[in-house]
Amino acid sequence: MPRAAILTFDGCYASSVAGFADILQIANSHLRLEQAPAKALFEWRFVSPSGEAAIASNGLPLQTHKLGPRERYDLVFVPSFHYGGHRQFDQFLDRQADACAWLTAQWRAGSWVAANCTGTFILAQTGLLDERVATTTWWLERQFREKFPRVDVQLRPVITEMDRLMCAGASASYLIQTIRVIERFSGPVIASQCAKAMLIDVSQTSQIPYLPLLAQKNHSDALVHRAQRWLQGNMTKDLRISELADTLAVSDRTLIRRFRSVLDQTPLAYLQDLRLEAARALLETSSHSVEEVASQVGYSDTSSFSRLFRQRIGMSPGAYRGRFQMDSSL
Repeated sequence: MPRAAILTFDGCYASSVAGFADILQIANSHLRLEQAPAKALFEWRFVSPSGEAAIASNGLPLQTHKLGPRERYDLVFVPSFHYGGHRQFDQFLDRQADACAWLTAQWRAGSWVAANCTGTFILAQTGLLDERVATTTWWLERQFREKFPRVDVQLRPVITEMDRLMCAGASASYLIQTIRVIERFSGPVIASQCAKAMLIDVSQTSQIPYLPLLAQKNHSDALVHRAQRWLQGNMTKDLRISELADTLAVSDRTLIRRFRSVLDQTPLAYLQDLRLEAARALLETSSHSVEEVASQVGYSDTSSFSRLFRQRIGMSPGAYRGRFQMDSSL
């Protein structure tokens, strides 16, 4: 009987904690329908270092069992938890020494450890992810890399798996992650049945289509601020970087150097990102053809636009619209 421990702590997302157990329960229902032996059924326990009730981020109290040093589990799930800012986040992680030691002991004893979203920071804190491939939630990628430089962070996959360590991206990816866990313990048939029963789209294997190209980067470079505003106001025109440099009364080389210094990209790459973000918005909200979208964001050659879109977003403009377009009839 696969025994799962669901690590629970103040500030965790109740949906992630309870949702993981709910999907295991669905797996048990399908296992019973297949007349699987009792030893094949999942059992789970909500655990915490203190054994006291944990208060989820939405205020829901969650009863827990105290971590037992001699208790062994086949699987440990580390859920996502609310991010309250850089300082608060680091303080929370600093308080997880007992949980990290327990996770390490469980893994060394043969347990799988699966961490979701912000929970990947707790797993990384153990050191188990050092020199291993892992993913995390896209909007904390930079913070993760800075805090855990020895981890091989891969942001493209929704799920990474290496040496019984499984990481998942942003919070809702726990759905796909739990299906993967069920596949590892109960096989692909039961996993597929669970996914279909709960309408979980397991074909979603990449985070790239969801990532914003224009991450917010605060800086105090007045020249680059002026350049950004100019590019934002003129992005649909046929532009040359030399034209922007002349407008700002600087050389091309100075403009490119200043851009790279504060934004870690060239003015041309920034312009491309502006155009692609505008294209994504049009594909999501309008009925314009791909040709019209390309023209409206500054591309006269639809083939070049489609090729760049696929290269940066991971799918064609048509496929992106099919996945993300809002249905106004609902």
